[in-house]
Amino acid sequence: MSTETNDPLAVAEAMMKERRDTVKSLAKLGDEKATLQEKITQIEQQESDAYELALASGWSQSELKKMGFTRKSGPRKSKKSKDQSATVTPLNGQEVSA
Repeated sequence: MSTETNDPLAVAEAMMKERRDTVKSLAKLGDEKATLQEKITQIEQQESDAYELALASGWSQSELKKMGFTRKSGPRKSKKSKDQSATVTPLNGQEVSA
C-alpha cells in the first residue's frame, strides 16, 4: 500500500492540480475582464449617443466642453448605410466577395 508521498502519480497529480488551479484563476479573470470591457463599450456608446443628442438639442460643443463633456475620439456614426463587404482577388485571378 503506497502513501501519497511515495506515489509518484499522486505527487504529479497534486502538482498538476496546483497548476490547473492557476489557469482556472486566469480563465475566470479573463471572463470577468471581457464582461467588463463589453459593459464599458456599451456605456461608451450610450455616452456618445447622449452627447449627440445634447448637440441636437441645441448645446454647442464649446458649451458642453465648459461643462466637462467632450466628444470621444474615434469613428462617428455615419448617417448613410455603407456596404461593409470587401472584394478579394486571390492568386488565381477570380474575384471573391468576403
